[in-house]
Amino acid sequence: CHILASIFGIGFGILAATRQYSWVDTLLSFVSFLGMTVPRFLMALVILYLLAYKFNVQEIGSFYSSKFGGQVFWLGWFNFNWAKLWNLIQHVWPVIAVATIGGLAYNMRVMRANLLDTLNMQYVETARAKGLSEANVILRHAVPNALHPLIAYQGVVLPYMLTGEIEVAIVFGLATIGPAIVGSMAIGDVFVTASLLLVLGATLIVGNIIADLLLVWLDPRIRVGND
Repeated sequence: CHILASIFGIGFGILAATRQYSWVDTLLSFVSFLGMTVPRFLMALVILYLLAYKFNVQEIGSFYSSKFGGQVFWLGWFNFNWAKLWNLIQHVWPVIAVATIGGLAYNMRVMRANLLDTLNMQYVETARAKGLSEANVILRHAVPNALHPLIAYQGVVLPYMLTGEIEVAIVFGLATIGPAIVGSMAIGDVFVTASLLLVLGATLIVGNIIADLLLVWLDPRIRVGND
């Protein structure tokens, strides 16, 4: 979910910024506004209602259909085959869609705002004056500098790749790490809670290190040793 939100959010942000005030920009801005304001548990409830009661979709709350064992947990022995993979996608796409919308909306709005500011910088005007194509100016000069806040943000939210959206997983009844933390805290299981939080804390540290390395690689101005 986090990876999809980053890829599509950055792409839509570039599209909206390069077509400022057009109908494309208006539509994407409206979608991002909805994605950031509508609670994800409410989206999950609406989709769950439509799937279960309107379209009569069965076996919600598991990762596989009963013919594959109807596993609640996706971990464990995974005897790969394309039919099983497709069955997994059919079961988890509502969760992925709901969990992706919020991050996509945030990434798109931040990327749009940063890119609009970057496109007005002097070095961008200089690149245009040298005769570079607009696509070359945007992709090689403007976009890398507009990515800085988003790259730093990716390191902070990396633990969400493990927990996912807790409220969405609870609504759909999927056994992921997020509901496991909530359940262990509810029954006072200190050891499970502490172990899971330790893993998430380590993931946060690793995510920030990766984000810093990416920023150093992306922008030579912040490389260690430059004075």
